[in-house]
Amino acid sequence: MVRLDELGERELIAMIGRLLRPSPGIGPGDDAAAIDLGDDWLVVSSDLLSFASHRPVGTPWERVGWMAAAVNFSDIASMGAEPLGFISSLSLPPDMEDRELLSLISGMDQCAEFCGTHVIGGDTKAGDGLVSGTALGLVSKGEILTRSGAKAGDLVAVTGPLGGPAAGWHALTAGLDMPEAVDCLTLPVPKVHQGRLLASAGAVNSCMDISDGLSSTVHGICAASGVGMEIVYDALPVWDGAEEVAERTGASLEDMVLHYGGEYELLFTFPMRMLETLQGLDMSFSVIGRVIPGEGAFLIKGMEMEHLEDGGYEHFRPLDHWSRG
Repeated sequence: MVRLDELGERELIAMIGRLLRPSPGIGPGDDAAAIDLGDDWLVVSSDLLSFASHRPVGTPWERVGWMAAAVNFSDIASMGAEPLGFISSLSLPPDMEDRELLSLISGMDQCAEFCGTHVIGGDTKAGDGLVSGTALGLVSKGEILTRSGAKAGDLVAVTGPLGGPAAGWHALTAGLDMPEAVDCLTLPVPKVHQGRLLASAGAVNSCMDISDGLSSTVHGICAASGVGMEIVYDALPVWDGAEEVAERTGASLEDMVLHYGGEYELLFTFPMRMLETLQGLDMSFSVIGRVIPGEGAFLIKGMEMEHLEDGGYEHFRPLDHWSRG
């Protein structure tokens, strides 16, 4: 008998995967599951938020609802799918006020609208305060993106700046008046537009959303694809206010950029010959490294290279920082 806090979330998921019968679709083990519909995949993502663990102190209920939808649509985005709808099951404390619940639902609906779809159903029960969300998406067979396609020689890129959610958490914890940092934490933006562009371009070999931190995501693609990666620290795009927060709180900027969850940018790999094609898309991205043969992830800092620790958030083994992973 082994306790879950001794296993950690990743080993627990691996154990569950070994127990389950093989699936004719995609999953478990990717950002979302995919069901074979003939010419298309129906992509399905499910994620859970706890009022106790995933609602930073003072966060409006509307933002909690937005987050509950966004974390699911982010997984749909990382598979390159077009969102179809959102379903949510709610375990609600009996003393929760009706206006708080309506604000929660409004936040979900606003996020669904941003993603071009709707809240299409769900369930409510009395309980301790949980939001279980399920997002649906559709992508053609030839366009779906997974974690397992990275190849040696590929470039590694990320869709946007890193460190913002970590800055938001530190700003809240330290009582800093930095609303833009808090927005990074409590209003994550699912990259559905970017995901569709990457999928339809036919240029991307693998993709994963950065929900548990950059380092964890790098290790996730490496493990699924059977490759290694070199990440160049000086090439990482850093959110504008992260350095100020690090200076004012004493937090490590490197840890904020590499290891904190809640980013929800997309990390993707592609052949070097496809760089010009991707640069022509209606989106921005930064090349931060390359895929290498073998195993392991490495961080290049100046002239030095070191192993990149898998330091991202892992449920049942919480780190000393807050994350929505």
